[in-house]
Amino acid sequence: MVISSKFLDALTPSSIRSITAKIRDKAKDGIQVVSFAGGLPSKEFFPLEDLRRITDQVFEEEGGEAIQYAASDGYDPLRQYLVEFMKRYQVNDIDYKNILITSGAQQGLAYLSKGMIEPGSVVIVENPSYPGALDTFRSYGAEIVGVSMDDDGMKMDVLEQVLQQHKKVAFIYTIADFQNPTGRCMSIERRKKLVELAETYDTFVVEDGPYSLISFDGQVMPAIKSFDTYGRVIYSGSTSKTIAPGLRIGWLIADHESITKLVYLKMRDDLQVNNIAQRQVYHYLKDCDFDGHLKTVIDVYRRRRDVMAEAVRASFPEGTRVILPGGGLFMWVDLPEGTDALEMFDFVFQKNIAYVPGQFFCCDGSGKNAMRLNFSTTGEEDIARCIPILGEMIKQYLKK
Repeated sequence: MVISSKFLDALTPSSIRSITAKIRDKAKDGIQVVSFAGGLPSKEFFPLEDLRRITDQVFEEEGGEAIQYAASDGYDPLRQYLVEFMKRYQVNDIDYKNILITSGAQQGLAYLSKGMIEPGSVVIVENPSYPGALDTFRSYGAEIVGVSMDDDGMKMDVLEQVLQQHKKVAFIYTIADFQNPTGRCMSIERRKKLVELAETYDTFVVEDGPYSLISFDGQVMPAIKSFDTYGRVIYSGSTSKTIAPGLRIGWLIADHESITKLVYLKMRDDLQVNNIAQRQVYHYLKDCDFDGHLKTVIDVYRRRRDVMAEAVRASFPEGTRVILPGGGLFMWVDLPEGTDALEMFDFVFQKNIAYVPGQFFCCDGSGKNAMRLNFSTTGEEDIARCIPILGEMIKQYLKK
């Protein structure tokens, strides 16, 4: 007998992970796929030796306490250090009680969805946006409404129109820095306006910041949360893109009372985040050269972005538009009108090259002529070799 419920039966596979499954199937046959589809940081830069040393140190100093049950709100030294970490980079005027440690940023989004979405709720998102968030919001029953973007991020005039049309908005979800999938950044002016609109229309902003520190010019934008004088912004942070995603360490920042409510939710979910991983992240941020590590990663990603952008411009068909990201992991490419990137995928995949169709990121069925390309996990030589092949396959497809 198969388990069943209205909630479970409505769940569908992740669109991007369906591509990953195709790549794995080829790997089983010994075929190597050059994938521009992932949302992964490059594993070659994970700080393995530092984490190995830290783990030994933790067991030596703490023994079994390091793998005992622990507080649901998180490892206090990590929460306290994150206060200084966030002040240094993006958010002031917080203390450790404003922080809840989560099992990656995705768990934080799930908690906010479970806690804030009610029957009839609307969640407003950038269009396009991160599919993992869209799937989570939908799974808890939200109606997703997209707001178009330009090179300064979500359009505030369009957002206000949407807020006027929908009276039960649970929250507005945004990736303000090096957005997934477009790589765009929201302007300072719009960050301030977004807070004002949330106050005016009595809703909240969920600010997802996994890419904020991966800035190719070294300039880190102030978080939307830093302009929040009303308690309207909930910030979601993560070490998945800057240290290692498998550690699954993220955090939410909100007012004390909201954090307390979310802790109660966590007590009923998984009790606590992995003790060892919390300690690994704490000691790595505090005792190791995080800034040097970040600079190395940024320098490599910048070079890979530049090689990719040059190759796309040289080899993709006329009428292609590239959004050059100032940081993060992704490049958004608008192909000539009439291209169907989803339909084209299997045609390109014959050459063992993968990308993500733009349609997967759009809540309204748009984005058919777009694709997202990841440049973080592929070396410069493979990018320079394979992007022209991808461009040639697109041209062949358009001639069919």
